[in-house]
Amino acid sequence: MSGEAIPPHLRLWRMVGILDMPAFIVGGLAALAGHRWGAYVLVANLVVQIGFHLIVGGWAYREVMTRPWPKVAPLDDDDWDG
Repeated sequence: MSGEAIPPHLRLWRMVGILDMPAFIVGGLAALAGHRWGAYVLVANLVVQIGFHLIVGGWAYREVMTRPWPKVAPLDDDDWDG
């Protein structure tokens, strides 16, 4: 996306992705060391990732579906006409 402004939902997606890796590393290492809170961090990280995936996906879908549709000519060969 050179020269274009990054849409806000993609900026949010990148920010969550950047914050995901440190939480995954810290939680994973703590869980491997036997700390219970490390497992909680990993589960919370999974829930946040799934939640943000659904939120940002819905936001992007709504943005795409509400913009104007292009004017296109109908197909000449239509099998449904009989």
